[in-house]
Order: sequence, then C-alpha cells, then structure tokens
Amino acid sequence: MDMATAPATHCSFGIRIHSHAASSSCFPNRLDCSSSSHFPLHLELSTISIFPRSSSPLKGSMDRVCARPDIDDFYWEKVSTPILDTIENPICLKNLSLKELKQLAGELRLELSSIMSSTQISLSASIAAVELTIAMHHVFHAPVDKILWDVGEQTYAHKILTGRRSLMYTMRQKNGISGFTSRFESEYDAFGAGHGCNSISAGLGMAVARDMKGRRERIVTVISNLTTMAGQVYEAMSNAGYLDSNLVVVLNDSRHSLLPKVDEGPKTSINALSSTLSKLQSSKSFRRFREAAKA
Repeated sequence: MDMATAPATHCSFGIRIHSHAASSSCFPNRLDCSSSSHFPLHLELSTISIFPRSSSPLKGSMDRVCARPDIDDFYWEKVSTPILDTIENPICLKNLSLKELKQLAGELRLELSSIMSSTQISLSASIAAVELTIAMHHVFHAPVDKILWDVGEQTYAHKILTGRRSLMYTMRQKNGISGFTSRFESEYDAFGAGHGCNSISAGLGMAVARDMKGRRERIVTVISNLTTMAGQVYEAMSNAGYLDSNLVVVLNDSRHSLLPKVDEGPKTSINALSSTLSKLQSSKSFRRFREAAKA
C-alpha cells in the first residue's frame, strides 16, 4: 500500500510500505499473516526514516515489510507416484508390464524434477537416462550382476530404484549421500563413479576376476558419448577385445558433444563415434537385425 509520495523500492522476498510518520505506528514490529494467506508468513517490519519523526506530518517515513517464511510451514503438493512408491529395490521391477515400466519412467522424472527444484542440484543427465536405468535393472540382476556407471550425474535414478529415495534430498550435504556412486553407500554401487572415463577398465578387471573364480555373473558398464573422447576408454576396449572376457558395454548416446557447431545449433552432435553409430542404427541391415531380434 502506498500512503506517501516517496517511491517504493523492492527488497528480497517482500514488499515495502510507505506511510506518514503519524500513521506508521499502526504497524507492529511483527505481523502474522497465517490466517489470511495461503502462505503462513511472518512479517517483520523495519523502519527507514527519511525525515525525523518530529518533522511535519506531511513528511513521512518509509516502512519496509519483508517476509521471513517458516520453512516447515510451507505446503508442497506431492505428485502421485503409485508405481514408484512400491519400488524398494530393483527386484520389484521384474514383474512390471511394459505399460507399467513406461509409467514408472514418467514418475521417476517427476521425482527427479522435484529433487532438483528442492536441492538446486542439476539432475538433467539422470532425467535423460531414466529409461536406460529402468531397462538395465529390469533385465539384469543387481547386485549379483555388477552395473558400473562412467558418469556419476547419470546415476540418480539408479539411486532411487536401489532404496535411497528418502535420502536423495540429503545428497551432497554433510552426513548425506554422495553425489556419485559409492561402494560404501550401497551394494548396488559396484564401483565409485565420477568423471574418470574408467568404467570399462574397472569392469574388465571385475570380469577377469570373475572368470578366474569360475563365476557367471554379468558385468555391465555404462559409458556416455561424451566420455568416449578419453583415450582410456579406447585402451580399455582394446584390452577387453584381446582378453575376450564376457563384458557388456552400454553406450548412452545423448547425441550431444562438448563442441557443438555454432551454425547448426547446440544440439547437433559432432562426435565422430556418435555420428558413426547413428548411421549404423539407420542402416537397412541393422534395422532388419533389430526386427528379427524383436520377433
């Protein structure tokens, strides 16, 4: 409300009230708007005197009303996630139908978006890998089968599906869960992932150790097309081909690269491997193979 001619300026999360000196006393130092507002805000008033209080009534003072919210009083509408609410571990995915798996993917995205808005942590990489994460946990049998991630930022859907949903809001906080995979945190985290481009190297070591022990669990490594630019990845693939161990490598091709062409827009891939794989996927022979596999 404006009761004087002095201009109003904005403060963070609040409004400013101009009043005459004679009328400013009607405002208490603290206002409780809980009963008249959808938001239970407590307002604290601080007075900035433009003119002395003893001046003429025509000369007023400017009162600033800033809101200090009680965080615990805020009400956030929870999005319904009926299928995700039943998932305690990846075993729960085994009996879901294709339609339910698609619905689960949508619910996971909503959950990750809610976490992102609350924690201010970017979860875009994990949101883009939701279907991939669900598919791997539906097909493979973690933690017996080892799933290794090359990029930690892609693992947050994995964390939710492996029993850490309630802890996601503590991520990267003191005494909270890690922003990456951690063997100290969960048996489903077979390797500590960061940005090392080393999932294939680590997976190959596990595969060789498995073969020496005569076991049969599967080793699955997930790499991104961005990490394929690291030489360690190619050294690991070369060594894996030489040792001929049973190792599954999944390429999560986001069709992005670190250096997009300016004239073709930021979403254009210039990664040679990505372009080669795109041509392979669009070839007639690959499409025939894929259709035969579906049948």
